[in-house]
Amino acid sequence: MDLKRYLETTKSLIDKALDAYLPPGDKEPKSLHRAMRYSVFPGGKRIRPIIVLASAEACGALKGALPAACAVEFVHTYSLVHDDLPAMDDDDYRREKPSCHRKFGEANAILAGDGLLTLAFNIIASDMPPSIAASAAKELSGAIGTFGMVGGQAADIESQDKKKSPKELERINRLKTARLFEASSKLGAITAKSDGRKTKALSDYGERLGMAFQAVDDILDGDGSVKLFGDARARLYARDLIEKAKAALKPFGARAEKLEAIADHVLEQLTT
Repeated sequence: MDLKRYLETTKSLIDKALDAYLPPGDKEPKSLHRAMRYSVFPGGKRIRPIIVLASAEACGALKGALPAACAVEFVHTYSLVHDDLPAMDDDDYRREKPSCHRKFGEANAILAGDGLLTLAFNIIASDMPPSIAASAAKELSGAIGTFGMVGGQAADIESQDKKKSPKELERINRLKTARLFEASSKLGAITAKSDGRKTKALSDYGERLGMAFQAVDDILDGDGSVKLFGDARARLYARDLIEKAKAALKPFGARAEKLEAIADHVLEQLTT
């Protein structure tokens, strides 16, 4: 398959939907809405919402997955806005432009993150059938709460001045990064009303892919697992996770082509 074209086409579809969901920048409170839009556009590769759609398609029911995909991207963007704040990672730039708090001030950045997070769940409640919306909200909130992304960020902050053990680093990466990837793939299954076997397969795929994604990020930045194990071992770890992610897709057969290609694409970042 032409993965590049698929990613570009799907990203365009997602971007149009995100734009429609976001409040206009000229609607009060203007500074807040502009800060939200500034943080979402231009976005990154939209890998998480693409996984939602590809997972739903693998389950045979792509229709209806777009609201869940947009909710995931709004949640992801909210996390980046808050992570960049001085009290957190204190980053002045995001996606080659000033971070939200540098452009709009800390107060607006905090509120922009809050706005994106609440918008995500409003979309789920408004644009998904009630029975599916309940399961989707439960999955996404669980992935980003104190036993997921937020908990991982807290653990990362607590260990900043300490040398992380391999077990602690794996726990932080699983919570802070992999849980949202896992939720993304499971949301595809939820919107498609898939059976338990396929949902479990997608859960395993998403978690392993998320761990690999973080490992690749560490390798590119010379951080995390690279500091603990060295570059060569970190690369082997990432490759092993990608192979395990792809192996989890066996129940889908040829329907998993796009998800497999996405997994390979994550690893290919090490050779570009």
